[in-house]
Amino acid sequence: MTESADLIVVGAGSGGFGAACAAARLGSKVLLVEAGEGVGGTSTWAGVNNWEPVAGATSLPAELYAALLPMRDTSLQRRRCAYHPDRPWGWYDRDPDNTDYRYSLSRYSGMPITFEPQALDQAMCTMLAQAGCELRLRTRFVDVEIDQVSRRIRAIIVEDSDGQRQRLEADRFIDATADIHLARSAGCESRLGPENPTAYGEPSATDAEGLVLNNASPCYRITPLKKCEGAVIEPWPDQVDRSIDDLRPVTSIRTYPNGDLNMNPLHLMTGAEALELGTDAHDLAFQRARGHWHLLQTRHGFDKWRLQWMSPVLGIRETHRLVGQYVLCEQDLDAGLANQDHEDIVTFADHAIDFHGSRPSRPVPNGPYGVPFRCLLPKELDNLLVACRGASFSSIGASSCRLSRTMMMLGQAAGTAAALFEADVPWGDANMERLRRQLATDGVALSLEEGWLDAMPDLDPIDPELVDAGDPRLATDPALP
Repeated sequence: MTESADLIVVGAGSGGFGAACAAARLGSKVLLVEAGEGVGGTSTWAGVNNWEPVAGATSLPAELYAALLPMRDTSLQRRRCAYHPDRPWGWYDRDPDNTDYRYSLSRYSGMPITFEPQALDQAMCTMLAQAGCELRLRTRFVDVEIDQVSRRIRAIIVEDSDGQRQRLEADRFIDATADIHLARSAGCESRLGPENPTAYGEPSATDAEGLVLNNASPCYRITPLKKCEGAVIEPWPDQVDRSIDDLRPVTSIRTYPNGDLNMNPLHLMTGAEALELGTDAHDLAFQRARGHWHLLQTRHGFDKWRLQWMSPVLGIRETHRLVGQYVLCEQDLDAGLANQDHEDIVTFADHAIDFHGSRPSRPVPNGPYGVPFRCLLPKELDNLLVACRGASFSSIGASSCRLSRTMMMLGQAAGTAAALFEADVPWGDANMERLRRQLATDGVALSLEEGWLDAMPDLDPIDPELVDAGDPRLATDPALP
């Protein structure tokens, strides 16, 4: 059985949501298919229930924040304490004095946002339904049909949870599967791992041997004990070596609106190990997470908290990446928006080059940099776009550009283009001008004054020294409310 649509989006993470919602709002018949149980991807199902501060994240992310705020399902955060050799965790807590979303639009002086994952999933589903997008969960991509002569995808084959297969036709397709399953199945060139210095001339690229990928995180949630509850110490898992040297309890902590804590362990599994283990990676990573939690309880003062939830999906930061019509690389990150000469920039970002210990990390030096639309375009096919962490970035570029809200913005750009241009898009300057006009109409920031806290003329950035001041009591007492 065959079904048709104007646009088929594969994968309902941040990029897929942005693409499907934008295209449906502009009148396209959109079908969004997702292998999992809900939408949101890493932001919901992998337990990364926060948005890091980043420039350029306007429009759809701001709408989601506005939808969650009245229900108290989200909050801006201030740092309570930073990492320290004697305290291997950094903690952000709720800021009751600020709710202005714009404070999150700067890596330098902004604040992260934490949210209830179920609430974000529901808000995304509501926005998709209101836009007229058809969402099919528990439906996975399995195959693709290509017309090599016309350089077009004709259809994809999907399979539901009962094993029933269906053929889906469309004029245009968007791959938002994070691991770019559709693009790779269609024969598009891709890369895995770091590039050597000759690939793109990146200053910090190396010829290191072996596959090095950004670390994976098994996120979990803890809740404070009630006054009548005794300590509930998590036992050490039998499957995990007790060597403390091999299990570093370094943790990024965010506070949920209700006071629970989101725990993001940073050094429990390398990206290469997660890739090699495949489907077995989840179970091993979360066994290590239980050992991680045991150490925090028994050595670092978290005995007044108990484990509440472990995310059903492992948080992956880096796998396969498209080699598209343009590759975002280190030179773009270092140049900054003012020094880039691309005519097709559709969003910008300012997150650090961040490999979480697997490779050297550093801030971007010249403020936000732009992401060209060509990063979403394969070289091989004319009716496929890629809008996810697997878009056309170098490994260094991906380490900065991969944040959820930035992916949502790239998804919005891809979905908008798919709706604006009925046939295969001729990617000329006139079309880019039309695309950028539509994005601006829909609230996408294309100038620093509209999407970067530090450049906004009507809002004073929060002093980073105040954001990072923290509470000195946290050095010894993580049981504080």
